[in-house]
Amino acid sequence: MCGISGIISIDGSPIKSLGQRLDMMTKNLNHRGPDKSGIYLTPKKNFGLSNNRLSIVSPKEDLLLPFTKDQKNFLSFNGEIYNYREIRDYLKKEYVKFTTSTDTEVLYEFLKKFNNENFYKLNGMWSFAYYNQEKHELLLSRDLLGERHLFYTVEENELIFSSEVKPIIMASLQKHELDFDSILTSWKFNSCAPGKTLVKNINRLKPGTNLVFKNKNIEIKKFQKLKPEKWFDFFNKKPSFKEIDEVFEKLFTKEVNLRLPKDVNFLTPLSGGIDSTILVKFIKKTVKNLKTFYSISSNKQSSKTYIEYDGMTETSLSKYLAQKFETNHETFKSENKENAIELKEASKNCFDGCVDFGVVNYSMIAKYVKNKNGKVIMFAEGPDELNGGYQSDIEAYKIDNIFFKRKFLLNLLKNKHIKNLVIKLLKLKKNIEFEFNYDPFYTRVNHLVSPNKFLNTIIKDLDFHRLYDFGTIDQDYKDVSSYLDNSQKRSLIYATKTLPDMFNLRTDKAFMKFSVEARLPYQAICLVEFLIAMPDKYKFNKNLGKYYFREYVRKNIDELVSKMPKLGMGFALWQNEESKKILKIEETIKNTNFFSYFPFKKNIKEILLDKKTHPGNLWTSYALINTFDELNKFNKSKKFDYNLKN
Repeated sequence: MCGISGIISIDGSPIKSLGQRLDMMTKNLNHRGPDKSGIYLTPKKNFGLSNNRLSIVSPKEDLLLPFTKDQKNFLSFNGEIYNYREIRDYLKKEYVKFTTSTDTEVLYEFLKKFNNENFYKLNGMWSFAYYNQEKHELLLSRDLLGERHLFYTVEENELIFSSEVKPIIMASLQKHELDFDSILTSWKFNSCAPGKTLVKNINRLKPGTNLVFKNKNIEIKKFQKLKPEKWFDFFNKKPSFKEIDEVFEKLFTKEVNLRLPKDVNFLTPLSGGIDSTILVKFIKKTVKNLKTFYSISSNKQSSKTYIEYDGMTETSLSKYLAQKFETNHETFKSENKENAIELKEASKNCFDGCVDFGVVNYSMIAKYVKNKNGKVIMFAEGPDELNGGYQSDIEAYKIDNIFFKRKFLLNLLKNKHIKNLVIKLLKLKKNIEFEFNYDPFYTRVNHLVSPNKFLNTIIKDLDFHRLYDFGTIDQDYKDVSSYLDNSQKRSLIYATKTLPDMFNLRTDKAFMKFSVEARLPYQAICLVEFLIAMPDKYKFNKNLGKYYFREYVRKNIDELVSKMPKLGMGFALWQNEESKKILKIEETIKNTNFFSYFPFKKNIKEILLDKKTHPGNLWTSYALINTFDELNKFNKSKKFDYNLKN
C-alpha cells in the first residue's frame, strides 16, 4: 500500500511553487508509505508526481519512486495487483523484460501496452497515476470495488490529486469551504454521495472509473462494472446448498490464496462471528501458523462483547474457535483514554465525508497489528452487505414479501394507523421510517431506519430525495436490475455505493493511518457478483439473515457460531466519564459558530443537547464542527511563495 499525489498543468505552463507544494503533500502521506518516498518534477515544471511506499510485495527491492524505466512514462501506484504473476507471464511472452519482481513493474508494463484499456484483466485493488511526459497525458484510475481511494480537484489551470483530501487542501492555492448537501449526506449515510467529498469542488474518483487528461481536456469514463447476470442461469436452476457450496469454495479458496501475503507478516481477526470464522477456515487451508486476535473495549457498555448467547460471549467463542482452528490467538483491550484521543484526532479529518466513529475501532485494531510487526490484515468486510446481514435487511425482506409482491397494498401504508399496525404485527423497529415514494426504496444500511425525521427537526424545507444518489441503482445497472429481486437490488447498491464510498473508505482511512494494509477477500469481484445474484430465499430464513453463510458454518465449522446474532459497534465509545473529559462534545457544540454558516434551524444546539437525542447525532455534529474548524485553519495558513524556481 502506498500514497500518491500529483499536480498537472492543464495548458502545459509551469506550475507555481510545484516542488514546495508536492513536498508538503508527500510528507502529509508518510503514514501511508513510511518505507520510502520519491518525487518527480518534469523539466518544464508542468507536472509533479509523488509516491509513498509501504513495502508489501518484494519489500527488499529498492524501487525507484515514482516508478519509471524509460524516463518517459511514470507510475505512482497505491494498491496490489493480486494476479500480477499471471500478467507478468503473459507480458514475457510479448517480449517484455522485467528488472524487478514487483507488481508495480507489472502494472507499469501493462499500462504501456494497453494504456487505459483491458482493466478487467487486473485482479486487485488500486488507485494510481500514470503519466506520459512526451504527450503530457495523465491517467488516474480507481478499482471497481473502490478499495483504494483517489481524490482530485480542478482549479484555475491545475488538476491536483491525492490518496487523501487533506494534502489537496494543503497544496491548493485557493481557500475551501464545506458543501451543505455533502454535510447532510454524511449525516444521513456516514459518507458523501459517490464522487463527492465534504469539501466543495474536491471530488472523489468513482469506483471502476478512469480520469483521462489529454489535449488539455479531462474525460471521466467507466471502464468496468459488476456482472451478476453471469450467475442468473445457475440460480434459475434452484441449486441445492451443496451445489452452492461447491461454487463458493472454489471461488473463495482462489481469492483468499491470491491475497495471502508472501513476504510480510499478517494477522487475521477472529471474533467468533460468521464472516471471520469462514475466512479463518479458508486461510488455514494454506497457512499453518496463523496469528489471530480479538479486540474488546475497556468500556463494557460499548463493546457488546458481554452479551451471552447459549452460555458464551463473543470473546469466549473467539477463544474456543482459535483452539479449534489451532491458531496463535490473543485478546487485546483498547483503553478508554486511548480511544478518546483517537476519536478527537479523527473528528478533525472528515474532509472525505466519512464521519463514522467506527474509524476509531478499526484504528485501534490497526495499531495492534502494527505493534505485532504486521503489515497486512486479512479482513472480513463485505458479507453483511452482500448477504442480508443487517436487521434492516431482514425487516425489508418482511416488507417485500407482503407489499412488493402485492403492490396495490403499498397505498395502504400512507395511512398512519395502518402503518403503525403493520410495524406492530411484523415486530419491526418502532422508529422505522418507510420510504416508498422513491425508486427503488433501497438505501444503504439504514434504508429503513432513517435519520430523516431528525434532520427535518433541524433543517427547514429540505428535499431529501436529492441526496439519494447514495442509495439508488446507477443507470449503468438499470437493465440488469429489472431481473433482480429486492434483496438482490439492495446487495447491488451495497456493492456499488455503500462498500466503496463508506465502508471501504473507513477501512482504508483507519488502517493506513498506522501503515497497515487491509486485504478484503470477500470483495473479490467474482464473489461479489455471485452473492449479488443469490436470490433472497438463500439469504433469509424466518427472522435470520445471511442464511446461506449460516448454513455453511453449521455444516462445516460449528453449529453454535451459525446461531450467533450480529454484534455491531456500539455508540458508547465517548460516553464514559474519562472520554467525556477529553472530547468535550457538549462544550464544543455550545461554543461553535459552525451552524450559523448553513441553513440549520436557530434552535439546533438545544435539539442536539437534548438528552433524548440519539448519541450518533452528537458524534456527527462534533465531527463536522471539528472538521469545519480544521478547514478554516488551513484557509488562514495559505502562504505560498509563488516563484517558479521550486
